[in-house]
Amino acid sequence: MTQYRTSTRVLQTALAIVLLTTAIRPVQAQQFEPELKLAFDLALVNPSGDVVGTEVGVGGVSVDIDTKAGAGLRLEYRFAPALGIEFGLLGASSFDVKVGDLGNGVGVATGVNSFAPLTLGLNYHFPAGDSFDLFAGPFLASVRYGDVSVQTGIGGVVTTETVDTDTGWGVILGVDLPLGSGNWLLQSNLRYIDTNMKGTTSDGGFDSNFDPLIFSIGFGYRF
Repeated sequence: MTQYRTSTRVLQTALAIVLLTTAIRPVQAQQFEPELKLAFDLALVNPSGDVVGTEVGVGGVSVDIDTKAGAGLRLEYRFAPALGIEFGLLGASSFDVKVGDLGNGVGVATGVNSFAPLTLGLNYHFPAGDSFDLFAGPFLASVRYGDVSVQTGIGGVVTTETVDTDTGWGVILGVDLPLGSGNWLLQSNLRYIDTNMKGTTSDGGFDSNFDPLIFSIGFGYRF
C-alpha cells in the first residue's frame, strides 16, 4: 500500500509540473499543426532488482540480473506545442539471473525468458528551438514477463515458473535531433519503469523488483 501511495504521489507531482509549465509557456497557436512521430529504438535494459522474496531462506534471496539488449517502437501524437500522448512497445529476452547463497548448499541457475512493457504516457516538450527537441514525462506500463527457468544443482532438472503481468509506472527523458531539413530524426531516450516480477509456485511464491533503467537510441520520422 505504501509503494502504491508513493507511486501515485510521483505521478500526480509530475503531471502538475507538466500542466503548470504548459500554462506559463507562450504559445503561437496559429503556427502549430498536430503531428505524429514514429520512432524505432534499440535499447539496453538494465534491471536493478537485487532481492527475490521467497519461502526459502530468511529475508529473501539475493540476485543479480544481467543487462540485455532489446528493441521497440514508440508512436506519439503531439496535439499541442508542449504536449504529446505516446504509446510504446519494447521487448527484450533471455535475462540471466545470478542467485546468491540459499543457505543449504544448493546451487541454482535462473533465467527470465522475456520482458515486454506496453506504455502509455504524456510527454512535455521543452522550448528549445529547431535544432533539437527535448521532452520528458510520466507513463503507465503494463509489463508482460516470460516464464522463469530454474535449474537446481549441477545438471539438475529445469523447471519453469509463470510470472504474472504487472502494472507499474515510469518516466522518460528524451531528445530528438533533426537529420537535415526533412522529417527524419536521430533520437535517444532514457526510461525507468517501476515493476515487479511476481508468481506462485508449488513451493509458495516469489516477488522481485525488476525496475529497469532503459537506454535507447534509434531513428524517428515525423508525419
